[in-house]
Amino acid sequence: MTDVIEVSYTGDILAHRRCPRAWAYEKHTGFVPYEQVQAMEGRLVHHAMEWLSRHYRDNGVLVQRPDLLDHLERFYKVLRSRGITTAFTSKEDLLNRIADNLYNGDTLRRPVSVVIRGAEHTEYELRAVRKVLPSSFGGKSRILLTGVIDLVLQQPDSLVYERVWRWDDKDELTGHVESKELAAAPGDREIWDFKATRASTSYLGDYVRQVVTYAALYRDRTGELPKRCVLFFVNEKKSANALLAVPIDDDLVRRGVVWTEAQVADLRKTVADFEQRPEGLAGGSVLLRAKPVGERVTDDLKAQCTGCPQRFDCDEYLAHLGCSREKPKRDVDPFEVGRN
Repeated sequence: MTDVIEVSYTGDILAHRRCPRAWAYEKHTGFVPYEQVQAMEGRLVHHAMEWLSRHYRDNGVLVQRPDLLDHLERFYKVLRSRGITTAFTSKEDLLNRIADNLYNGDTLRRPVSVVIRGAEHTEYELRAVRKVLPSSFGGKSRILLTGVIDLVLQQPDSLVYERVWRWDDKDELTGHVESKELAAAPGDREIWDFKATRASTSYLGDYVRQVVTYAALYRDRTGELPKRCVLFFVNEKKSANALLAVPIDDDLVRRGVVWTEAQVADLRKTVADFEQRPEGLAGGSVLLRAKPVGERVTDDLKAQCTGCPQRFDCDEYLAHLGCSREKPKRDVDPFEVGRN
């Protein structure tokens, strides 16, 4: 038996923090939600950026919007064949929304064109094994952390970021967004991560910690620390809010790895609890554990809950609807997806 636990930052750590119960059922029993809104949009966005960058690198020209839509339609069919789908919107609406977020009319948004022209790698895979204490991880002595990033080298017409992350507590890796200009310089090497959501997401702090940890893994692999990290919220309509620059240094990225290891320990505890009593595992966001039952569902989590096949066995979700297993509501119907 291997002593390595393989952990994907997005598929495991962030999914677990959204809802440990949903993560455990999907990861360890194969109960896949029939509506995977985040997976569908996230994969389409990442694939679009990868393809746009590769096309520019190979041909020296930017892709026109109709050509991107044709390509995304083919990739959409690939995702559907893999069981990733969403019926909350039509295929045409979904693909056009993604294209609208990447283009202003028929012209690529400036942050998108900067990434495409400055991409050193697209979908650069990070894999790093870290030694940890066996007692913290149920007998596992090492963690294999995996993730995918984009590396961007700023060009002569470098970006000026209008939103910068301000660190409040480096021990807890917490902070807030400041409206402050930060000018990138030509040649700055940055780690970018694309998010198929808006800048107001309640998981902003988690996304910041994610890219900080990615910077640590990149440094471990290459010996070089990037100049900064950048979060690009592709669905953000207000251009000034779409980009968030995250300052980093050697101490911060070290703390990012320590924080990540603590999340893996929490994740392993969830696995142990789930194996003992799966029906007793609490649902809802890890960020809201201190809240009473029924108040742990964030706005970002609602769409995921609606597509979760285990939601009517979940005390958190039932309380969120204003009922319980013992006192169900008459109008709560498992087959009425649009209502509950």
